[in-house]
Amino acid sequence: MFKFDFDIEDAEDLDVVNSNVPNRKEKDSSDVSVTLESFAEVPIVQLLDILPSLISYSPLRIPLASSREELTLLRRDLFDARFQLISEGVGDAVNASQILSEEPPISSQLLRDRKALDFLDAPSDLVPGVYEGGLKTWECSLDLVDYLDTLKDVLGYEGFEGKKVLELGCGTGVPSLYILYELLSAVSTSSASKKTEIHLQDYNQSVLQLVTLPNLLLTWYASPLADDYRASINDPEIAPLLDPVVPSELPITPELKAAFLSSLSKSKIAIRLFSGSWDTFDPLKTIGTDSYNILLTSETIYCTDSLLPLVNLMRAAVGMGTQALDREDVASSKRPNKETRSYLCLVAAKVLYFGVGGGIPDFLETLRKVNADVETVLERTVGVGRKTMRVRW
Repeated sequence: MFKFDFDIEDAEDLDVVNSNVPNRKEKDSSDVSVTLESFAEVPIVQLLDILPSLISYSPLRIPLASSREELTLLRRDLFDARFQLISEGVGDAVNASQILSEEPPISSQLLRDRKALDFLDAPSDLVPGVYEGGLKTWECSLDLVDYLDTLKDVLGYEGFEGKKVLELGCGTGVPSLYILYELLSAVSTSSASKKTEIHLQDYNQSVLQLVTLPNLLLTWYASPLADDYRASINDPEIAPLLDPVVPSELPITPELKAAFLSSLSKSKIAIRLFSGSWDTFDPLKTIGTDSYNILLTSETIYCTDSLLPLVNLMRAAVGMGTQALDREDVASSKRPNKETRSYLCLVAAKVLYFGVGGGIPDFLETLRKVNADVETVLERTVGVGRKTMRVRW
């Protein structure tokens, strides 16, 4: 188990990002080999149905290099997610031995919730194959937003409408929240003419349930497209006016859920959520014979064992080949041919993940062996070094 200290959750001022290096914890003697979770789609309707009747949120202020200087998005409070699980009785037996001995066998959903509650108490910890840190908002996800925002100044910028977007290892989903924010802002001034798809993947289904989906809902509620819902309810206790810079609470009603889904449909925005390992993620099951125009991932290269599965999935997702390379292919430098295709593939990461073993050098070496080109498009040198890289095949 590893502990990462470079998070922004514990800072009193959310504008300040703590960049301490991580501490490695001694391996627990009870650790055993784990079977990786298989790919599965988690329907949004299913996650909406298990939301509590009230969620609390706080503003996330993201410094931007563009003329806007700062962007504010909303994210669910971690303590609120923890309270939800406790209030549902999830914490009655979180000890592994208790779980294994319980009769009758507990449901897979309850087991996931109990694991999530365990990690909400120490959400910076990584347990490979069990929990991959998605309950936290990490620095590099903000870097992705900053870079995506600078693209507005690029000649020929078309925006995100009509694009197929995939965020891998999404966690709290900040880059996807930004894209949704931009889409909803554009739709509020003119009708969408093209369908846009936003797909988010995280290893842990509980992460999608507790933070990813609530954050997407909050992003919609903070947009002008939620005005019709507020007007139809006409009750500030049930459908409150929102100040995006002030922490508050949002009542979750059946009417709110229906308005959210209806608004996405009218805006021609399709959001899908997926859980499970990268090894089992098949883009043919999510995007068909098409490919993703935009692929985003941040803070996902800390484990050297997962680099090749990640690179294989990235390559397949942007339509640059469906045949996965194995470690023998990489070791023998058996490389695919370069192709020309229009896509944006961005990876944001720290230069080195101390105590874990991964980092940008190992990632670049893996990419080199599969004939990929890498360009650093954004770099941070204060504290632990960070880079946002564009990958091309």
